[in-house]
Amino acid sequence: MQTSSLAARSGDAVGDLRCNGFRAAVIGLVLLGSGILLITTRWGIGIYSDSIVYIGAARSILAGHGFRFYNDVGEFAPITQYPPGFPWLIAAFARVGLDALDAARWVSIFFCAANGWLAAYIAFRSTSSKGATFLAAFLSIGAFPMIYVNSQALSEPPFIFLILLGCCLLARYLQESHTPSFCGFALCVGLSCLVRYVGIAFGLTGAAIILLHGRGTWRTRFFHAAIFSTLSALPLVAWVWRNYTQAGNAVNRTFSFHLPAFADLLPSVDTVANWLLPTAIIANAPLPSRLILLIALLVFCWVARKIDWARSWYPRLLAYFVGGYGSFLLISFSFNDQPLYFDTRTLALPYVATMIVGLTILSEWLKKNRSQQKSWRWFGFDCLMIIVLAVQLIDGVVWLRTSYQDGIGFATGAWRNSELLAFVKATLPPYTVISNAPDFIYTLTDKRAFMIPHKIDPDRRIANPRYGDEIVALSERLRQPNAVLIYFKDEDRLWYLPSIDDLTARLPLLSIKSARDGTIYRLQNSSIIPLR
Repeated sequence: MQTSSLAARSGDAVGDLRCNGFRAAVIGLVLLGSGILLITTRWGIGIYSDSIVYIGAARSILAGHGFRFYNDVGEFAPITQYPPGFPWLIAAFARVGLDALDAARWVSIFFCAANGWLAAYIAFRSTSSKGATFLAAFLSIGAFPMIYVNSQALSEPPFIFLILLGCCLLARYLQESHTPSFCGFALCVGLSCLVRYVGIAFGLTGAAIILLHGRGTWRTRFFHAAIFSTLSALPLVAWVWRNYTQAGNAVNRTFSFHLPAFADLLPSVDTVANWLLPTAIIANAPLPSRLILLIALLVFCWVARKIDWARSWYPRLLAYFVGGYGSFLLISFSFNDQPLYFDTRTLALPYVATMIVGLTILSEWLKKNRSQQKSWRWFGFDCLMIIVLAVQLIDGVVWLRTSYQDGIGFATGAWRNSELLAFVKATLPPYTVISNAPDFIYTLTDKRAFMIPHKIDPDRRIANPRYGDEIVALSERLRQPNAVLIYFKDEDRLWYLPSIDDLTARLPLLSIKSARDGTIYRLQNSSIIPLR
């Protein structure tokens, strides 16, 4: 009886959502958000260190070299540390004639709209409230965590899309035992692992949900959970096998046990507080900000006790997903030697899920407690909600203004107007370029360059025993006609490389062009085509 009632309510919700006027309004809202993102990224999509790898790998795919990029020793080698899903998407968008940098921008714009629509759909299936639906769509494109990941070339937008879509499919499977939805959920989780390795968390969480809440006997549920685990793991298993055969390692990570200290987890509290408060308030008043977060959490937990969670699978599944994701992050932090940051990027998915669950709790509480009669108490409540919403938008507006005025990361004017990059773009064979930033050069110009020798072995953190021989080899390479060394001033980026002073002390380098971001050198007495 409860299941049929749930199905009836869900059917009503879908019917309202398919109302032409309402659907057009939601679509208009998410398209408006995507349009604003298009305008504010007029200088290009924001680019940071991971973005360099994603876009560079997409260039390699488009050039027919496979999933490759510069490794720590400057070799153009197979990539194992990053999954291939996002670069594949960039390469797919670039097939229509776009440069990889522009393709990355359009990927973000597309998934900005797609995630806004999915968030609205899940919110409506959870609440049957048009107001909550619009608010979910608005926050999924206008809140700072989403603006942050959508305005940069990051893998989070497609990852969030796959998890939200998987949530929809899992909800239908649990409600109707719909086999195609079961297979679709397994496919979404499997693909999410190829976008971000942390997608493994949803493979484990999904199997647990099917085992605990699936229909049928324990034996049937165990069988379905096993099938799901197998199907969702296949893409990642195939990728790990590729990594082993081509590069000799699974995901290029080392492991040891180290429990996180309280100081390691505190940044996550401030990141979550940033969901409610601007960065300036958190930075200047961290303790009051954390207290406000604690009060908000306690209030929502108290209200959530009286909510009929059996009404819809969606908020329950999102709560399970957040718990599974958070647990997996803590486990990864405890065993993975690679640094793990509980920052805005990492917690963007929990923001979307928590936001929808929070709107569900608030919507159900208002339905039960708010009367139609006007009162000053409810007027004050409405004003408080408007203030909370407005405060949440401050960081996003500031970020978009920065993006519109000058760009973000390596899309800023300093990099767009880089004389060194302009020189590389203008070079034609037989120029040979050696640099301390061949990865930057390849990603931003689509031109290959060689890495300068390492002064320190980055793996063992000791002096490179072959440094002298590699300097000799560098000298021989610079003696070739039209060979140049381009040294960017960002010396702190790769700590194991020699400074320009170290190189000039060992090599007779002659400066032929100085710029704000670095200098171009050649070896004395070597020939070179005159610079234009």
